[in-house]
Amino acid sequence: MFFIFVGQPTSSSTVQGFDSLRLLNLEDNCLAEWDEILKLSQLKSLEQLYLNKNKLTCIFYPDKNKIQEFLSNHESCEESYFPFQNLRCLLLGSNEINDLASIDSLNTFPKLIDIRFSDNPIADPGRGGLPRFVLIARLAKVEMLNGSEISARERKESEIRYVRLVMSKLLDNPEEINCLHPRFVELKNFYGIEDERPSVGAAGPQKMASGLLSITLKCVASSVGEKLPLTKKLPATTTVGKLKALCESFLKLKSLKLKLFLQEEGSPLPMLLDDEMATLMDMGIGNESTIIVDEES
Repeated sequence: MFFIFVGQPTSSSTVQGFDSLRLLNLEDNCLAEWDEILKLSQLKSLEQLYLNKNKLTCIFYPDKNKIQEFLSNHESCEESYFPFQNLRCLLLGSNEINDLASIDSLNTFPKLIDIRFSDNPIADPGRGGLPRFVLIARLAKVEMLNGSEISARERKESEIRYVRLVMSKLLDNPEEINCLHPRFVELKNFYGIEDERPSVGAAGPQKMASGLLSITLKCVASSVGEKLPLTKKLPATTTVGKLKALCESFLKLKSLKLKLFLQEEGSPLPMLLDDEMATLMDMGIGNESTIIVDEES
């Protein structure tokens, strides 16, 4: 294992040599410009790059023009060169990344399967960032996210949930969908997901039935003691406020003021459902989800 720390950026455009270097640790070095990191892109054996605790605001995979710039500055650079060709692990925790383009660019890295994005604004739901299931859906090849393995089941559920979330918000604006959600059409077609909004005529009831979700309610309110989990089928159009009322009825919690959380596989903390007007579809809640029912303190 190698640990290399850098101070001031060098003036050369790329780092050459180090043919056996597989791991490079540049954590906590006040690095703010992704162009400085691109200088490492020709290290052909590099598999792991640690960039936690820096000041990066965005990342991108170099396009053909940027690659040509590298090629023109180094006569020894092979024409077959492409950036970060063996990078498998990229740790970007505790930076300042806050744009969707940075997330989507990770799909372009040829072999990248292990990513850390925790403690960045774009990946912190508490600061308006993306929840884990959206990150999984947008990152097609990733197998490990924020130190937690992505199972086949979690990927499938995350991608289906993501498609439904996008459909609930942007279905009438296909141009915006293609711009903001580059994997949406691919995933929608792959899973054969149709518009689940209710339609008129004879097909209406069947369409509504197809929108029913199996939801497990797990009560953890300390004042009511242990209760067995309860599974109910609910329309995808059920709002969070309505779900609270249903929980009061189903679990006999009439005297409590409730708060609900979505328990997500692989996520260390459940996600608070605090928008009472949002529907299950709006929140991207899919079939066989688990809702934690707690009481306000």
